[in-house]
Amino acid sequence: MQEEQRQRLAEPIGQFASRAAVLLAMIGAVLAAWTLRDVLFILFGALVLAIGMSSVAQFLTRKLRVPYAFGLLAVVTIGLIVLGAVGWFFGATINTQLDELSEKIPDGLQWLTNQIEAHPYTRDLLSKLEINDLSGTTGWIAKTLTPIMRSFLGATGSLVVMAIVSIYLAAQPERYRSGVLRLLPLSARSKVSELLDATGNILSRWFAGQVAVMATVGVLSGLGLWALGIEAAFVLGLVGGLMSFVPYLGSVLTAILASLFALAQGPYYAAAVIAMYICVHFIEGNFITPLIQSEATSLPPAITLLAVISCAILFGPSAAFLAAPLTLFVITALDVLYAEPMVRRESATSHPAGRLDETA
Repeated sequence: MQEEQRQRLAEPIGQFASRAAVLLAMIGAVLAAWTLRDVLFILFGALVLAIGMSSVAQFLTRKLRVPYAFGLLAVVTIGLIVLGAVGWFFGATINTQLDELSEKIPDGLQWLTNQIEAHPYTRDLLSKLEINDLSGTTGWIAKTLTPIMRSFLGATGSLVVMAIVSIYLAAQPERYRSGVLRLLPLSARSKVSELLDATGNILSRWFAGQVAVMATVGVLSGLGLWALGIEAAFVLGLVGGLMSFVPYLGSVLTAILASLFALAQGPYYAAAVIAMYICVHFIEGNFITPLIQSEATSLPPAITLLAVISCAILFGPSAAFLAAPLTLFVITALDVLYAEPMVRRESATSHPAGRLDETA
């Protein structure tokens, strides 16, 4: 009897201890993930880039009938050649125009602050908003833009690490995939494998479409700035194409920088630049993106904007670059792990065996 009582008392204690251990492990995992969030973002960015490179390599493998390793080597080689050619042929132009940007954007800020201070209504409004520092280029606009641009420039080192890791991931995708699956229990491997297939498919299509959108925006904005007579048209077009990787906010930030630069040439140039960017993104949003991005890889504007803002606030401005693919990953995971099983369960309960036999 005493032995049975001890066993009865030990069972709930053991269950409580196991549940407490699981809870503590989950809390520890969350804290570790938050501490290593920068590393996780680099890993996720490398995964997205690896999926894109692997898709192109597989395309070359199918079309040219060469081994996958040769296709991937061709992708990496072409990418390095393109980067080297841009640096070789346009490096001097980029350096010159970057110097012009660093000189004329403060001039545009100075002109803008002078215009604001010249009108009593704007002075009263800014005083109510407790914005009093509008003198020179160290005013509130410069204080807002400078940390954002520094964060984007500081992400260059992370991009290099991301590119290196993506090459390793793309070189042996099945090895890393099987390694992840081996860490899971047998009951979860099939569902996680389905999730990996679905996210790989969607992210590869999204990445290809986004590269096409970036190239379109960069070319159109560069040509538009050149046609308007803006001096640093090449660099601003290049920045516009790269920043379009960040939905909405990237386009707004690029238009602000280009407008501030154009203010040094005159207010009419700045107004023309704003109108040009509106036209470019109207064309991109209504014609280019719907043509390239499918329904599965496109996100509603409200969700995209909230995702970009949330990532920028939680993880820093540079994390906004990965907001769209991260949101696609989360939506796909919810669809595969929750929505589809729920639909199958509801379908099974709505068609009982007796009714199926009758219809048969």
